[in-house]
Amino acid sequence: MADVAIETIEDVVCGFCGLGCDDLRVEVEGRELRAAGTVCAEAARLIRRLDVADRPASVAGAAVDLDTAAEAARHILLGARATLIGGLGTDMAGAGALTDLAIRFGGVLDHHASDGLFRNYASAQRTGWLATTLAEVRNRCDLLLVIGEDPAGQWGRLFERLFPEAPLFAEGRRRVVFIGGAPGETAQRQLGHADISHLATDDPVAVLEALSVLSDGRMPPGEAFGGVPAAELAALAEAMGAAHYVVATWNAAALDDGDLVAERATALVDRLNVTTRAGVFPLGGRDNIIGVNQLLLWRLGYPLRTAVRGQASTHDGALYATEAALADADVLLWVSAFRPEPPPSFAGKIIALAHPETVFENEPDVLIPVGTPGVDHAGTVFRMDSIVSLPLGALRVATLPSVAEAVRCIAEG
Repeated sequence: MADVAIETIEDVVCGFCGLGCDDLRVEVEGRELRAAGTVCAEAARLIRRLDVADRPASVAGAAVDLDTAAEAARHILLGARATLIGGLGTDMAGAGALTDLAIRFGGVLDHHASDGLFRNYASAQRTGWLATTLAEVRNRCDLLLVIGEDPAGQWGRLFERLFPEAPLFAEGRRRVVFIGGAPGETAQRQLGHADISHLATDDPVAVLEALSVLSDGRMPPGEAFGGVPAAELAALAEAMGAAHYVVATWNAAALDDGDLVAERATALVDRLNVTTRAGVFPLGGRDNIIGVNQLLLWRLGYPLRTAVRGQASTHDGALYATEAALADADVLLWVSAFRPEPPPSFAGKIIALAHPETVFENEPDVLIPVGTPGVDHAGTVFRMDSIVSLPLGALRVATLPSVAEAVRCIAEG
């Protein structure tokens, strides 16, 4: 057999973490894929594919064809009392098809990464906020506050994207202040051209509260806040007042008090905007959660954690969160096309539209392996700042259905 030629595809868009990096290089050798050049570890792992036979669809662990699996899934949904459509790791076409499915069969819709989103919502609903975009941070921010643990472990190219060496508009030496965990090796390398400082604290809420008071020209009582000396915070408040564009960023999903961090960061930004320019940049976006959430808002008028029953929709951010909804459900329709994310433990029936490499604790009642958007088929996702939709291209010929195709097979039988 002749050797298969290696094709290199340039400027590939990555849809996995929400940063929307669009400069990846991928080598294609037949059906094998591998990332090359500048790429984070997560993208390299999730893009990597070998030329192996596809995992078959199955019913009760026995291999079947797609039509048989779809018919079995439809039968389970028709007999369900309460269905949770969870995971929701899919592109926009898949999200639209799943919404149609919920309208037809009923069910609660929630994304597996929605905890951080709703911690941020809790703050935005109470106070509102002035949010910025990736492009604004990249090109205008001259003082960045990173609250909580170093996020570069989850977003491998975050600081490369947020703080390039040659921004369009920001002038002078830029500064990054870590409030909480120390910057890791990746962050330090990507921020080598910026001034980095670290305020070690296990109480970022107290630090943000003190910074708000200091930014208002008042001195809070006490010698330290969250373990950080008042003098250090006063110096930072002075620097923020002198900055052209201050941005506060955090990962609410990694913070037990993420809603309070969001609220205090928002209050600080409000104070700063009286005399300078500032904004918040909450982190998130994994597996197109922003896009799925946007689609539900357009289609149903409610975000994630919404129940659809009898052509009516009801939203409850606590009652319809995955963990709470599973307590009342008898069927879980689990969707994870971007990564081999297994479903949570569940005693009821499970229908899985899953990445073919998913390892299950217990074999699903119905399994339909699906292709990955941006690898096996084209699609669209949203970037984490919610204003930019990103087109994903296919890197190889698909032999598995997309989520949208699998859902249509279930619905139209």
